[in-house]
Amino acid sequence: MRVLSLSLKQAAPQPPNPMTPEMQELLAQLRDIHEPAPIGWWPPAPGWWILAAALIALTFAGIMLYSRLRQKRRRNLYRAEGVRLLQALDLTAPRAIEDINLLLKRVAVVTFGRQSPGPLTGQNWIRFLESSSEVPLPENARRALLENLYSGADGDPQSLESLRAFAIDWVRKHRSESESERPAAQHAPAKEVEVV
Repeated sequence: MRVLSLSLKQAAPQPPNPMTPEMQELLAQLRDIHEPAPIGWWPPAPGWWILAAALIALTFAGIMLYSRLRQKRRRNLYRAEGVRLLQALDLTAPRAIEDINLLLKRVAVVTFGRQSPGPLTGQNWIRFLESSSEVPLPENARRALLENLYSGADGDPQSLESLRAFAIDWVRKHRSESESERPAAQHAPAKEVEVV
Protein backbone atom coordinates (compact mmCIF):
# COMPACT_ATOMS: atom_id res chain seq x y z
CA MET A 1 0.00 0.00 0.00
CA ARG A 2 2.90 2.17 0.61
CA VAL A 3 3.99 1.71 -2.89
CA LEU A 4 0.63 2.81 -4.12
CA SER A 5 0.59 5.96 -2.02
CA LEU A 6 4.03 6.89 -3.27
CA SER A 7 2.98 6.48 -6.85
CA LEU A 8 -0.11 8.67 -6.23
CA LYS A 9 2.10 11.38 -4.81
CA GLN A 10 4.29 11.22 -7.82
CA ALA A 11 1.33 11.29 -10.19
CA ALA A 12 -0.11 14.40 -8.56
CA PRO A 13 0.10 17.45 -10.81
CA GLN A 14 2.88 19.72 -10.32
CA PRO A 15 2.26 23.42 -9.92
CA PRO A 16 2.68 25.36 -13.14
CA ASN A 17 5.87 27.05 -13.84
CA PRO A 18 6.03 30.47 -12.40
CA MET A 19 5.12 33.12 -14.97
CA THR A 20 7.90 35.00 -16.48
CA PRO A 21 7.78 38.81 -16.54
CA GLU A 22 7.10 38.78 -20.29
CA MET A 23 4.09 36.53 -19.83
CA GLN A 24 2.76 38.76 -17.06
CA GLU A 25 3.12 41.78 -19.30
CA LEU A 26 1.21 40.08 -22.13
CA LEU A 27 -1.56 39.05 -19.74
CA ALA A 28 -1.87 42.62 -18.53
CA GLN A 29 -2.53 43.77 -22.10
CA LEU A 30 -5.56 41.49 -22.48
CA ARG A 31 -8.95 43.15 -21.92
CA ASP A 32 -12.45 41.76 -21.45
CA ILE A 33 -14.54 41.15 -24.55
CA HIS A 34 -16.50 44.27 -25.45
CA GLU A 35 -19.94 43.75 -26.99
CA PRO A 36 -20.95 46.13 -29.76
CA ALA A 37 -23.22 49.01 -28.83
CA PRO A 38 -26.95 48.20 -29.18
CA ILE A 39 -28.54 49.23 -32.45
CA GLY A 40 -30.50 52.45 -32.05
CA TRP A 41 -33.98 53.04 -33.40
CA TRP A 42 -32.89 56.12 -35.32
CA PRO A 43 -32.30 56.37 -38.21
CA PRO A 44 -34.69 53.65 -39.36
CA ALA A 45 -33.77 51.18 -42.03
CA PRO A 46 -34.78 51.95 -45.65
CA GLY A 47 -37.68 49.50 -45.45
CA TRP A 48 -39.26 51.56 -42.66
CA TRP A 49 -38.91 54.73 -44.76
CA ILE A 50 -40.64 53.01 -47.67
CA LEU A 51 -43.42 51.75 -45.39
CA ALA A 52 -43.91 55.22 -43.89
CA ALA A 53 -44.08 56.80 -47.36
CA ALA A 54 -46.60 54.18 -48.49
CA LEU A 55 -48.77 54.77 -45.42
CA ILE A 56 -48.69 58.53 -45.94
CA ALA A 57 -49.59 58.10 -49.63
CA LEU A 58 -52.44 55.72 -48.79
CA THR A 59 -53.77 58.07 -46.12
CA PHE A 60 -53.65 61.01 -48.52
CA ALA A 61 -55.36 58.97 -51.29
CA GLY A 62 -58.03 57.81 -48.84
CA ILE A 63 -58.75 61.37 -47.76
CA MET A 64 -58.97 62.53 -51.37
CA LEU A 65 -61.28 59.65 -52.31
CA TYR A 66 -63.49 60.31 -49.30
CA SER A 67 -63.76 64.02 -50.11
CA ARG A 68 -64.59 63.34 -53.77
CA LEU A 69 -67.24 60.79 -52.88
CA ARG A 70 -68.68 63.20 -50.35
CA GLN A 71 -68.75 66.01 -52.91
CA LYS A 72 -70.40 63.74 -55.47
CA ARG A 73 -72.98 62.68 -52.90
CA ARG A 74 -73.69 66.30 -52.02
CA ARG A 75 -73.95 67.22 -55.71
CA ASN A 76 -76.45 64.39 -56.27
CA LEU A 77 -78.48 64.95 -53.13
CA TYR A 78 -81.17 66.70 -55.14
CA ARG A 79 -81.62 63.50 -57.18
CA ALA A 80 -82.33 61.43 -54.09
CA GLU A 81 -84.74 64.06 -52.80
CA GLY A 82 -86.52 64.22 -56.18
CA VAL A 83 -86.90 60.42 -56.31
CA ARG A 84 -88.20 60.40 -52.74
CA LEU A 85 -90.80 63.08 -53.52
CA LEU A 86 -91.90 61.34 -56.73
CA GLN A 87 -92.32 58.02 -54.94
CA ALA A 88 -94.34 59.71 -52.20
CA LEU A 89 -96.83 61.22 -54.67
CA ASP A 90 -100.38 59.96 -54.45
CA LEU A 91 -101.45 59.21 -58.02
CA THR A 92 -105.13 59.07 -57.03
CA ALA A 93 -105.06 62.71 -55.91
CA PRO A 94 -106.56 65.23 -58.29
CA ARG A 95 -104.04 66.88 -60.59
CA ALA A 96 -101.29 64.35 -59.79
CA ILE A 97 -99.93 64.94 -63.29
CA GLU A 98 -99.22 68.58 -62.36
CA ASP A 99 -97.32 67.45 -59.29
CA ILE A 100 -95.15 65.08 -61.37
CA ASN A 101 -94.48 67.81 -63.94
CA LEU A 102 -93.69 70.33 -61.17
CA LEU A 103 -91.14 67.96 -59.60
CA LEU A 104 -89.55 67.33 -63.02
CA LYS A 105 -89.28 71.11 -63.56
CA ARG A 106 -87.77 71.65 -60.11
CA VAL A 107 -85.09 69.03 -60.72
CA ALA A 108 -84.40 70.42 -64.21
CA VAL A 109 -84.06 73.97 -62.87
CA VAL A 110 -81.66 72.79 -60.13
CA THR A 111 -79.56 70.97 -62.71
CA PHE A 112 -79.66 73.23 -65.78
CA GLY A 113 -80.59 76.62 -64.36
CA ARG A 114 -83.80 78.55 -64.77
CA GLN A 115 -83.15 79.92 -68.29
CA SER A 116 -82.92 76.61 -70.12
CA PRO A 117 -85.80 74.40 -68.89
CA GLY A 118 -87.87 76.98 -67.02
CA PRO A 119 -89.98 78.39 -69.88
CA LEU A 120 -90.33 75.12 -71.80
CA THR A 121 -93.77 73.60 -72.30
CA GLY A 122 -95.41 71.02 -74.54
CA GLN A 123 -93.27 69.36 -77.19
CA ASN A 124 -90.23 71.50 -76.34
CA TRP A 125 -90.39 70.31 -72.71
CA ILE A 126 -90.66 66.66 -73.83
CA ARG A 127 -87.75 67.10 -76.28
CA PHE A 128 -85.69 68.60 -73.47
CA LEU A 129 -86.49 65.69 -71.15
CA GLU A 130 -85.59 63.12 -73.80
CA SER A 131 -82.42 64.89 -74.93
CA SER A 132 -81.04 65.31 -71.41
CA SER A 133 -81.38 61.62 -70.61
CA GLU A 134 -81.23 58.31 -72.41
CA VAL A 135 -84.53 57.28 -70.84
CA PRO A 136 -87.28 57.20 -73.50
CA LEU A 137 -90.66 58.72 -72.64
CA PRO A 138 -93.38 56.06 -73.05
CA GLU A 139 -96.19 56.97 -75.45
CA ASN A 140 -98.98 56.88 -72.88
CA ALA A 141 -96.91 59.11 -70.55
CA ARG A 142 -96.26 61.50 -73.46
CA ARG A 143 -99.97 61.65 -74.22
CA ALA A 144 -100.80 62.27 -70.55
CA LEU A 145 -98.22 65.03 -70.32
CA LEU A 146 -99.37 66.75 -73.53
CA GLU A 147 -103.15 66.29 -73.28
CA ASN A 148 -103.97 66.21 -69.58
CA LEU A 149 -101.46 68.65 -68.08
CA TYR A 150 -103.26 71.85 -69.02
CA SER A 151 -106.75 70.52 -69.84
CA GLY A 152 -107.73 69.98 -66.22
CA ALA A 153 -108.53 66.31 -66.80
CA ASP A 154 -106.92 63.61 -64.72
CA GLY A 155 -105.05 60.97 -66.64
CA ASP A 156 -105.76 57.27 -66.35
CA PRO A 157 -103.88 55.46 -63.57
CA GLN A 158 -101.74 53.45 -66.01
CA SER A 159 -100.45 56.54 -67.84
CA LEU A 160 -99.85 58.33 -64.53
CA GLU A 161 -97.86 55.35 -63.23
CA SER A 162 -95.91 55.25 -66.50
CA LEU A 163 -95.20 58.99 -66.25
CA ARG A 164 -94.05 58.67 -62.64
CA ALA A 165 -91.75 55.73 -63.55
CA PHE A 166 -90.27 57.82 -66.38
CA ALA A 167 -89.84 60.80 -64.03
CA ILE A 168 -88.04 58.66 -61.44
CA ASP A 169 -85.73 57.22 -64.11
CA TRP A 170 -85.12 60.68 -65.55
CA VAL A 171 -84.24 62.14 -62.14
CA ARG A 172 -81.79 59.30 -61.49
CA LYS A 173 -80.15 59.20 -64.93
CA HIS A 174 -80.28 62.69 -66.46
CA ARG A 175 -77.03 64.30 -67.43
CA SER A 176 -76.16 67.52 -65.71
CA GLU A 177 -75.17 70.56 -67.72
CA SER A 178 -71.46 69.76 -67.41
CA GLU A 179 -72.04 66.19 -68.58
CA SER A 180 -74.35 67.17 -71.41
CA GLU A 181 -72.86 67.20 -74.89
CA ARG A 182 -75.03 70.05 -76.09
CA PRO A 183 -75.04 73.50 -74.60
CA ALA A 184 -78.17 74.44 -72.69
CA ALA A 185 -79.08 77.08 -75.29
CA GLN A 186 -79.95 74.33 -77.79
CA HIS A 187 -82.74 73.10 -75.51
CA ALA A 188 -84.54 76.45 -75.55
CA PRO A 189 -87.35 76.91 -78.06
CA ALA A 190 -86.46 78.73 -81.23
CA LYS A 191 -87.53 82.37 -81.29
CA GLU A 192 -89.65 83.50 -84.15
CA VAL A 193 -88.12 86.18 -86.34
CA GLU A 194 -90.32 88.64 -88.14
CA VAL A 195 -89.55 89.14 -91.79
CA VAL A 196 -90.13 92.71 -92.94
